[in-house]
Amino acid sequence: MKYLYSGPISGVTLADGQEIMLFPGKEVEMPEDHNYTRTLVALGYLNPQPVSVASVATSFHTAEQGA
Repeated sequence: MKYLYSGPISGVTLADGQEIMLFPGKEVEMPEDHNYTRTLVALGYLNPQPVSVASVATSFHTAEQGA
């Protein structure tokens, strides 16, 4: 899921080895079911971003091509 980050500059390595850099005012993609993501949301550092129509259309188009 995409979020808008509003905390201090930071970085995190998730348990799966994925490294994520966090910069204030930047959009970041993080797993919504991860404990760290939930913590940042609770602190108000991450705000969920709405799914844009363009990304839904792109996902649909890509799925059609693969079928």
